[in-house]
Amino acid sequence: MSHRGWIVAVVALVDSVLTVGSGLAQEQPKEKNPITITSDRLEVNRKLHTAVYAGNVMADDKDRNMVVLADRMEFFFDEKMERIQKGLATGNVRATIGEKRVTADQLELFPDEDKAVLTGNPRAWQGNDLITGTKMTIFSKEDRAIVEGDPSKRVTAILYPKSEGAARSEPQAPDKVGKPATPKGGS
Repeated sequence: MSHRGWIVAVVALVDSVLTVGSGLAQEQPKEKNPITITSDRLEVNRKLHTAVYAGNVMADDKDRNMVVLADRMEFFFDEKMERIQKGLATGNVRATIGEKRVTADQLELFPDEDKAVLTGNPRAWQGNDLITGTKMTIFSKEDRAIVEGDPSKRVTAILYPKSEGAARSEPQAPDKVGKPATPKGGS
């Protein structure tokens, strides 16, 4: 998989995570399954415009085949408590969407900017491919991501080559393997 393809995979995953946060406070125009958030504790403070889920937090979005797990998730709302301005997942953050996975110590979500920032040993996988750094910033509207390192931990991408059979656009039928193609209508 190319470096660009990997970044697109990370962007798609975080874009879906951004949608979980923004979907909590907004009506969905289509009939969709609800997003389910479970935790040991929930505290809503309308004066501070916050909702804090604590202890074994799991956000499950079945429509997107996505699950986000963390020790704590905080959502910061506008004054009317109708729109999420920022989301923050901290402690053992793990997210999956289909076969894509990310982990980090912290995930900050900025729905208005379609931006997510992963810090604290962020790692992203698609299949066996892996990318790591010290900070990952994903701009989903721009289909762009920045993975940063520092002197003690450089950016690392481990990309496994795909087998030749997986790279072919059309698989050959078993009886055609190894035989030259014959033109139609003749010898």
